[in-house]
Amino acid sequence: MTRLFEKIGRLIENHPFKVLLTALFLVVVMLIGARNIYMATGNDTLVDAETEVYKRHEEMEDTFGGDSILVVFEASTEEELLSVENLTKMWNVEKRMAYDADIYSIMSPATLLHQMTIRQSDVMEENVLELSGGLSEMGSKLSEIGNTLLLKEVPDPKEMEEKLQGFTQATSNFDKLIDGQNNIATGIGGLSDGTWNAAEGISTISGKLKELGNTAAGNPQMSMQLTALAENLDKSASGLKEMSARAKQLEGGPRETATALDGIKDRLGSETEAMKDSLKGGISPEELKTMAEGFITMGGSFTEISGALAMFHEKSDMMEASLPKSQEEADLLLYEEGNLRTVFSDVVKEGTTGMMIVKLDGGVSDARKVEIIEELNQGLSGENFDTLTYMVSGKPVLDTSLQSEMKVNMMIMVGSALVIMLLVLALVFKVQWRMLSLAVILVSVIATLGFMGHISVPVTMVSMAVFPILIGLGIDYSIQFHNRYEEEGSVVSTVKHVGKAVFIAVLATILGFLSLYISPVPMIQDFGKMLTLGVFISFLGSLFILLPILHIRNTIGKPSSVQQKSAGAEAGSRVKSVLGAMTGFILKLKYPILIFFLLLSVAGFSRDSSIGIETDMESFMPQEMPALVDLHTVRDVMGSTDQVILYLTGTDLDKAASLESIKETGDYLEAKYPDVITDVKSLAGSAMLFSGDETLSFKDYAETVSDLPVSMSSMFITEDATKSALILNIRHLPTSELEEFVTSLKETMNESDLNAAVTGKSILDIEMVKGLTSGRLAMTGLGLILVFAALLLIYRNPVKALIPILPVVSIIGLSSGIMYLAGISYTPITATLGALVLGMGTEMTIMLMERYTEERRKGEGREASMKNAVGSIGVAILASGLTTVGGFSVLMLSDFVILRDFGLMTVVNISLALLSTFVLLPPILNLMDRFLLSGKEKKALAILSEKEEMTA
Repeated sequence: MTRLFEKIGRLIENHPFKVLLTALFLVVVMLIGARNIYMATGNDTLVDAETEVYKRHEEMEDTFGGDSILVVFEASTEEELLSVENLTKMWNVEKRMAYDADIYSIMSPATLLHQMTIRQSDVMEENVLELSGGLSEMGSKLSEIGNTLLLKEVPDPKEMEEKLQGFTQATSNFDKLIDGQNNIATGIGGLSDGTWNAAEGISTISGKLKELGNTAAGNPQMSMQLTALAENLDKSASGLKEMSARAKQLEGGPRETATALDGIKDRLGSETEAMKDSLKGGISPEELKTMAEGFITMGGSFTEISGALAMFHEKSDMMEASLPKSQEEADLLLYEEGNLRTVFSDVVKEGTTGMMIVKLDGGVSDARKVEIIEELNQGLSGENFDTLTYMVSGKPVLDTSLQSEMKVNMMIMVGSALVIMLLVLALVFKVQWRMLSLAVILVSVIATLGFMGHISVPVTMVSMAVFPILIGLGIDYSIQFHNRYEEEGSVVSTVKHVGKAVFIAVLATILGFLSLYISPVPMIQDFGKMLTLGVFISFLGSLFILLPILHIRNTIGKPSSVQQKSAGAEAGSRVKSVLGAMTGFILKLKYPILIFFLLLSVAGFSRDSSIGIETDMESFMPQEMPALVDLHTVRDVMGSTDQVILYLTGTDLDKAASLESIKETGDYLEAKYPDVITDVKSLAGSAMLFSGDETLSFKDYAETVSDLPVSMSSMFITEDATKSALILNIRHLPTSELEEFVTSLKETMNESDLNAAVTGKSILDIEMVKGLTSGRLAMTGLGLILVFAALLLIYRNPVKALIPILPVVSIIGLSSGIMYLAGISYTPITATLGALVLGMGTEMTIMLMERYTEERRKGEGREASMKNAVGSIGVAILASGLTTVGGFSVLMLSDFVILRDFGLMTVVNISLALLSTFVLLPPILNLMDRFLLSGKEKKALAILSEKEEMTA
């Protein structure tokens, strides 16, 4: 390995410009991928997409829709909220959004009101058909009477009476028509033209009756009766015309129609009876003929009216029901006996608050969510709601806001990290062009960002902390190379002596980070990928960008370099003296120090299991973020925004027996978990609400299902009725309490007759908790094994492979103790601390051990070698450690709570790593010295010692 790095050093020294340009070209190629970088906050960042829990959740969302955008409307009074003007504006927004293929359903007060007008329109269509049939039968009877009169020259009065009796019985069809009209709760919208035709037809009949009355002048009694009948029909026709003019009055029209039809029935009956009486006195053939023709004309008119109504019914599908145009019409649908109908209870809260629920399809991308939210906001603002205010919220809105907040925080953190590191380098790292190391690492971090775009690794709430971390870690490598180059003045010598040590440290760091890959939480896996690649790219940047630039600098400007080197050497000499004196003092107290660290570490490890675990995603976010505040407001209004969903499968889930079973299950669960479940939503409950009567049979409710708005029914039942959803709205619970509830719920449902799978976003949160609790110790343990195995492979010496790890293990124990005392919980990111400390801490210990071994090979004694090693490399370690601390410290300035806690603990851990490197590692190396050198090296060292003694 030493020869390999020597060759790399010669390559850089002989061809600095080619190496530098090639490296920069590769950086540009990687940077192109930055345009593919995207933020991810979805479920796939929490739970592995290959798990059964995730797949079941995805299946449920594909079937019943995904997250919902919630629009909360606030008005000063219920009258303002439910005014026709505002309802119409809500409906306009819905119509605008209805054509978006990624929207599963929309529901609001306007949706339900529109559905009620559709329902009444359907009832009216049914009654129009019934009216058409009744009129057709009456026309046939009248024509039959007329034709009978014409066929007989001298009609038999008894036969005429029988015919008239048949007509009298035919008028009983009006009873069905009258009942149908009285069943219409609201207007007759599109029936206006048909009603007008009916009125015209009745007017025609009236005219014919008048003509018949005029021809019966020889029979004054009959003439009077026919004239009276014609006048009554005129009045009825006038009533129908008036009804046509008021067709949009949802209740008045049908009732007037019923009244008019009732009058026609009564008058036709009474006048027909009178006509039968008049026949008893006889009638002339001319009068009989005229009367017959009149009846035929009347029959034809009724038949024409029937045909017109039948055609109206056939074409009624072409008409679209609309919202009421007047407040009076709207109130007839909204209220029942002065109270708001129960069907509106899901979308109208406390009278003055309304809800519009825009449910998205499952699997909608974050980019599409942003577009849909923007379109919804544009639609709402375009309607100019003057008498109410609105607020757009929900998880999609929170995720979108969170992504924007993440971008801002990332820029602030990176900028702050650069400023702090500039200050630290200016104060601690006294070499020429000291800021070059920071510039090189910044280029490496940008290249890493671009590379992540090439391989489609997203930035999550956890991985956005990568960039300050990489700046802090990467600058360590640059400082080591830079420090040694200023010391040696040669690229070949620098790479030969430092390259191997830094590479081993990088390898150990990467192996420590690789342990993050076994985490079942995807965003921790992505965090590990970014750290692993970022560290390696930073190492390559230090090697192939920093060193060529330094060599070119020295080649072009040698005098200035020498002068600056001299000044840096003088400052470094003072630090070296201080560090050397401190090391001598530490070695004298090596046993107390080792015992002290051992006791503290054991105490820390013993408290690790008592540290809490926080996985509430909302608690990780900036608590003053407007979208989060809005979500809390919505939660207060709705009672809950958290849900557990029972995903039901079976057959005929929309039938009475299934509805009853689902309703009983919901009621039972609500009674069993009153402190958790705030509300239960199901197909059965929706049918009961829409019917407005909770005392009906489930058979009646099953019939009501077909009348439910699609936006309501689609949330609970599939078209083939083989899948259904029982939604349990629950309080916002700590994850531990939520897990207990879900475990109990699963046991309860196992005993149920329903085939139910427990799913929902809350179940994904529980799965993430399991991933953190089960994966945290495994990650740390695997990291230790990987690092030890790699060092063992390189050194072929188990003791030498173990020495750099011992201080890190101590740090992990100390870190657990500090977290316990500080009351800091494990989060998705602090759960990675063990692996991070392992990766970062071993880098420092390996560098010091390698330098100590190098000094020992020169023939120095143990104490002298330790002082020289600490004095020589200590400045670089101190500088890199402090800059790393500075980089991590900016995390504590983040608005994200999850990053603040992580920043605090990483600052503590890096500080402990520095402390253990300078305080704990020297005593360990001193005690284990005899295991560090190989037999060959010890023999060469003995020969060198003998020569020195002989020379002395």
